[in-house]
Amino acid sequence: MSDTISDGKDEERLAACFNCKKSKLKCVRSDRSATCTRCTQRQLQCAAPQFHVGRHKGVKNKHSGLEKAVLQIEQALRRSQPGTEQIQDAEQATELRYLLDRSRELLGTENGHQRQFSGANGSHRECSVTSPRHTSTSRGTPSSQVESRENGTPSREIDKDQLDLDDAENPLQLLARTSELLSSIRPPANSHGGYRIPAKSLSVRNLPVKNDDDGDLRKFFGRFQPRLDVGEDLDPVGLGLLSVAEAEALFLYFYEKLAHTRWGIDPVIHTVDFVRSRSPFLFTSIAAASALFLPSMESMYRRLSNHRKKIAGLVMAKRYKSVEIVLAFMVNIPWISAGEHWADDETSTYMSMALSIALDLSLNKIILPSSMESPFSRDSVAMSDRISARKALAVDGFGEVDPDSVLGRRLLRRRERTWLSLFVLERGVCLARGRNPVLPMSPLIENCDRWHMCDLADRWDGSIVSVAVLRRDLAKLITNLRVTCDSYANGVVEPTVVDRLKNEITMFFDRWYQTWPLQIGDREQLSLPPYVEILASHTRLSMYSSVINHSTAPVAARHFFRSAGLSSALNVLRVAVQGEGQLRSMPNNTAIMISFAACFALRVSTVADGRGSSLAPSIRGLISETIDVLERIGSAPVQRKGLSCLFAGQLREILKLASRSAEVTRSLPEPNGDEPEATVVFPGMNATQLATHHGPVQMHMPATTLPPDYLLFSTMSNDQLDEAINNTDVGLDAAWEDFQFQHASELDWMDWSTFA
Repeated sequence: MSDTISDGKDEERLAACFNCKKSKLKCVRSDRSATCTRCTQRQLQCAAPQFHVGRHKGVKNKHSGLEKAVLQIEQALRRSQPGTEQIQDAEQATELRYLLDRSRELLGTENGHQRQFSGANGSHRECSVTSPRHTSTSRGTPSSQVESRENGTPSREIDKDQLDLDDAENPLQLLARTSELLSSIRPPANSHGGYRIPAKSLSVRNLPVKNDDDGDLRKFFGRFQPRLDVGEDLDPVGLGLLSVAEAEALFLYFYEKLAHTRWGIDPVIHTVDFVRSRSPFLFTSIAAASALFLPSMESMYRRLSNHRKKIAGLVMAKRYKSVEIVLAFMVNIPWISAGEHWADDETSTYMSMALSIALDLSLNKIILPSSMESPFSRDSVAMSDRISARKALAVDGFGEVDPDSVLGRRLLRRRERTWLSLFVLERGVCLARGRNPVLPMSPLIENCDRWHMCDLADRWDGSIVSVAVLRRDLAKLITNLRVTCDSYANGVVEPTVVDRLKNEITMFFDRWYQTWPLQIGDREQLSLPPYVEILASHTRLSMYSSVINHSTAPVAARHFFRSAGLSSALNVLRVAVQGEGQLRSMPNNTAIMISFAACFALRVSTVADGRGSSLAPSIRGLISETIDVLERIGSAPVQRKGLSCLFAGQLREILKLASRSAEVTRSLPEPNGDEPEATVVFPGMNATQLATHHGPVQMHMPATTLPPDYLLFSTMSNDQLDEAINNTDVGLDAAWEDFQFQHASELDWMDWSTFA
């Protein structure tokens, strides 16, 4: 009895022949005969798949591999209409249809079946595809689905995931992916009637069909592979530039002394051996960065610096691509040497290369399944914004690593950390240089608030996220402030506008300061790390400079922006002076931020001179202290020669000019013989210009009314700075003719020629 039941189950598992399947009749084969009963009676050739083509028990999707890709492309072509974004023109659709038909033919040949169709007289003939628009039946597809496709209506049983077309947003990548699938299948050598490319497709591509070109096409449209910058001629250890022991000491110094200002490197993953095997560019960059700050490493720094420049040129020329190369460019940007002109450094070049490689590696995409607690899922993230964990590892050359293992999770997290660090760095470069940001906003950045709360988190992951959140939301804040100013032109009273502006700014920064000192700073004193603090202070100053001269802002709002902007500028200088010990590795960006704050405060001090305010000498005193800090940081050790030294030298000249101009202004006699009056002086105005200047920036205040008290700003807190500014008249209601801050892209304060 049991044998009978077993035989019955085996018969049920046999696949129906193509004739019975087409007629939707039960295919009965007694004693496991090769010919079914119906075909025997009708004297038809009986052919059936060697496997059961129905849904496997417990399997949700009916298709996999090439068959699933074929079905996906079918659905995409069917849904494509004129004006849609999936298939952008008829040529792409024709090309995909040609590849689709060929894939069906090769898929049928792979399974060992010839597609046969019955004529009216019961005869059989082989059908060859003659047009790219011809729709043929794919073997292994249930007849119900075939008929639904022929009728132009998707089957209700098709799973939703099958309707998603991978890479649909990128036609070139879709074509490469389809070609990759086809290249894995080889038609039999004895097959007759070769597949001919349609004439229309030939006219479009205008390429001869030759066997010699197949290899080049497969190479061009092949699978993406990481291109590592490795080789005996690139390894600094193999070239004798340093030993392994020296490299380990330099790496240790980097993680202990420099990692707090250059984020993105994971000390657990990026060991000496790992980095050396993956990227000599990153290996040399980390070693050179450490040697730059060690007094006894001057000669080694020169050797490593020259080798680093050589590898950087090769990476850009040969288009090497890997996550470690992106990190290498990021490691070099903070301490890149100055060129012959302030606009000649390679910061922009390195940033563009890092961004381009990062996008090619899909670092901006969400990795699913996610290794952290996050709101990301297949349903909440578009296919164009996500990448599978296994594919991400394969792109990096770690296809054999399990994504769920500790190593796999760390490798995936290193991709996310690199993208977040690149976002923070790019936004900082744009803020410091007054440029519009280029790096696109991604779902990871928009939802990174808790990314650092992970069992695999690095020490500085919290700092990365804190600044990323601040700079991510800054654009929204500036937009809201401008909209609030615009409401004044629509009839809202001035006091209401000012109150709204103050509340908007206060809530934004209070929310940030209430969150991050508890997570990444000193919880007892509620203080941030010095580097994060100075970045946050400059972000606030950048916000005020973006709206300080907004065209629709009422007068009271502009006064508020100037007062708050001055407080932010002085706070940047104060943090630099107080945190000198922890800013020895100050990046170039930070030096530019501090110089910008000094220029902002210096212009305000010239206004304060005309009002007889004690803030003028106090402001210049704080600027002088900051200049000394910049010089000390940029000149030690000898090989440093930091950009901050150049900024300090120029700021010192500007400060001397401003002080002399203030003295000349107070001593100029009036034509009527009255007491001399103080005139507002801006950096860049010499004595001759002062004597002939009669613009609206003149203030008629006796010079003898200057108060004698002096404020030491470097010892104050931020609240004390605000109180000192608010309680002292510094002439913030004066007309600032040359203080033209409107948009970040128009911030040309680094054009030092205007100060000479």
